[in-house]
Amino acid sequence: MSQIVLESEISNDRYTNYLYEAYDIQDKERTVSIIPMISDDDLQAMNHHEWNVMAILGKSGSGKSTVLRKLGDISPIVYDESKCVISQFPDLDEEGACDLLCGVGLSSVPAWLRKPHELSNGEKARLDLCMALYNARGGSIAYVDEFTSVVNRDVAKSMSFALQRYVRRNNLKVVISSCHFDIIDWLQPDFIFNLNHRDEDGEVQLERMIYSDDKDYKVYQTISEGESLSDKKTVQFIS
Repeated sequence: MSQIVLESEISNDRYTNYLYEAYDIQDKERTVSIIPMISDDDLQAMNHHEWNVMAILGKSGSGKSTVLRKLGDISPIVYDESKCVISQFPDLDEEGACDLLCGVGLSSVPAWLRKPHELSNGEKARLDLCMALYNARGGSIAYVDEFTSVVNRDVAKSMSFALQRYVRRNNLKVVISSCHFDIIDWLQPDFIFNLNHRDEDGEVQLERMIYSDDKDYKVYQTISEGESLSDKKTVQFIS
């Protein structure tokens, strides 16, 4: 089993002692959390397929950020606060910078002329996504934590649709984590790691998603019924 084990020593005082008595907690020295992790075999198998979007999904506290952090860098993005939003992408020409901003649903021209710290929380989240994609050019993977968590659900859906169109048009790769399942139909991830779906052994299957609608990238026309990532993994079909 591939898993992440998180341990933390408990600093005992009268408050923790109250909890031990109230909830009959036996281990008074440490807390232990076990989070399923994508196996190296499945990561290698995934890269044998064409993919652009992977989603790590699960309820709050299920370990999404921990899994994402094991896969790549999710450090906070640092901006040049002396420059406007549109000027944060020096390796792109003017048209390319506009296309990138529109590609994540940040299409407000007045917002482009503000400094990053002057944006709303939702606008800033979209700018962070832009910068992650900008840094993922040249074959790197963009890693985005808590995708759409600070925007309303209508914006989340349009943002998801814009993102998947942009990354597929430019053949980029992005891995996102989210607790919102309503974005799946709009994001159409190629692979899903759903931490809410743990089997009796506590493992989570990495699911390859096949959609029936015609995307503007190569669609797999024939998928054999028994195809899987590994002997233990199954393919989920969505019609």
